[in-house]
Amino acid sequence: MRIIMLLAALRRGASLNPERLKHVPKGWQVAAPSADDAAVVEERQLGHPANMVGVPAVSLCRHGYPQAVLQDPGAHKFGAGMLRLTCPHLCEAIDAWEAEGAVRALSAELLPKHSDALARVNARHAETRRSMVRGEALARAEARLGADTVRRVLDSGITGLTPSKLDDVKCLHAQLADELLSRDNAVGKAVLDGLEARGVDPAGSEKCGEQCSGCVDGWRYTPRKNKQKLRATRARHKKLRELSLAGYATSFGPGKPLEASSAVVAASCPLITRVDYRCPRAVGRVRRTESASDDGPFWPLGKSQLQSTGAPETGWPG
Repeated sequence: MRIIMLLAALRRGASLNPERLKHVPKGWQVAAPSADDAAVVEERQLGHPANMVGVPAVSLCRHGYPQAVLQDPGAHKFGAGMLRLTCPHLCEAIDAWEAEGAVRALSAELLPKHSDALARVNARHAETRRSMVRGEALARAEARLGADTVRRVLDSGITGLTPSKLDDVKCLHAQLADELLSRDNAVGKAVLDGLEARGVDPAGSEKCGEQCSGCVDGWRYTPRKNKQKLRATRARHKKLRELSLAGYATSFGPGKPLEASSAVVAASCPLITRVDYRCPRAVGRVRRTESASDDGPFWPLGKSQLQSTGAPETGWPG
């Protein structure tokens, strides 16, 4: 099996932008992704760009595909997320396990004896963020979120876990991804063992490679996390369309300004309460606020949506 894995790693081809690894501190067992890796992860596993910095140096996958990625936390929209479990086979197994209460169960079982190990993982993630988010990326994040918020995110642990909170594994996907990318995560190792005990082969099945190979009619699985994002996006867009049809200005087109009236909001968007939406003089954005006087954060909604309606790019009424 190990020979098969090594041969698969050799078939991956030339690396894409290996210079990005120079800011990754010690403690990770990663290699720069190849063009083939990027195609598999972004087009077939996730379905969107991944800001990839590294993939496991040696993949457990019997088909030779990446199962997790290390991401640049400051490349696009700054945040605590820095890794992702991408293997559809493993995501399916962990989605099912988490639905049975695995996060709570493993937190109670593992952390009394592995809290020090989790603390080391948290420290490694904080060190990696501080090393990777610098210069222009750091300035951009501070301008958007404020220096204090950025500092808290940089200092947080795996998936944004508070460093002192050592009684919650938070996400099995993240813990396993970290183990695949570092080979130094006791919780992730326990997740691998638990999957095997449940009859799941971490190396994959005979058919699971069909999705990663691009087989149109083969086996495939969409992770629950992706489904949740799609549902939330569709719901948000549905509410905005309702507002637009009611004549209010949204990212779908110009119109009259929406006043801070919960009655108006509730009538136009039954699921949106206690907040109001007002369109500022900006393209493709709607402002989310708690009151008429509160300058809340923006929800970006995409310039392409605005252009598809034929609405002007400037000159919002208001």
